[in-house]
Amino acid sequence: MKGLADLHIHSTYSDGIYTTGELVVMAKAAGITVIALTDHDTLLGLPEMEKNAAGLGLDFVPGVEFSARWENRQVHVLGYGIDRHNALLLERLADVRNARRIRLQKIISRLHEMGVDVEVPVPEEGHCAVGRPHIARAMVDQGYVKTVQEAFNLYIGEGKPAYQPQTKMTPQEAVHIIHQAGGLAVQAHPEEIGDRELALHLLDTLHYDGIEVYHPSAKDPAARDYWLRIAAERRLPVTGGSDFHGNEGRFPEKLEEWPVPREKVQDFLRRFGL
Repeated sequence: MKGLADLHIHSTYSDGIYTTGELVVMAKAAGITVIALTDHDTLLGLPEMEKNAAGLGLDFVPGVEFSARWENRQVHVLGYGIDRHNALLLERLADVRNARRIRLQKIISRLHEMGVDVEVPVPEEGHCAVGRPHIARAMVDQGYVKTVQEAFNLYIGEGKPAYQPQTKMTPQEAVHIIHQAGGLAVQAHPEEIGDRELALHLLDTLHYDGIEVYHPSAKDPAARDYWLRIAAERRLPVTGGSDFHGNEGRFPEKLEEWPVPREKVQDFLRRFGL
């Protein structure tokens, strides 16, 4: 089919700033014909997003992004087509969301110790999966920094003064949970891991069903071509998406800034009859 694809988008159900209704309207305007919601560690937005996408004639793929970690690096895993009622999946996602909330409070406490008395409105559990962008946006709103990216660069990014580690599942566990819930596991943005050898090791040892090549972290043509070659060598379908959150100063700020032709990811979409 013609048009664009975006298989990596975040909403207000995790750390995005737009609702599912707003996202599908923007996607339609950008020429996107197939869309996936991949909120961090939660499935809460999927029914609403599916309904909104259908209302505008968009094909929809249910997804989730697992916040995994391995060898002291973030190694996120995308899950698509999962059974939203799977007991183990729901249990482990709830565990991770709880760990997120504990970490959020630790970061806020550390900021207060540093004299940054930011007040962060933390939603109640069951409403969304909280993350550092919630803190960053509060810091912008209250004048401590100018942009979300500045908050990460100066305070809450990895290695910065207020950063706090979070207990996360391993990529091995994430892949297992996705598969036992009937879904497809995709290595998210391998270039963003920051260690190609580690990414290759995981691709060769875990039973991934795809690799996310078309991602802003690999917007350099050489990086994109490298991962396309790796995908071809391992006979892994290619996926892609904007990883859109809507934060000012973080590329892409608009969905149309990261166009992925649908034909580039069609082999993966066929797994869903699309």
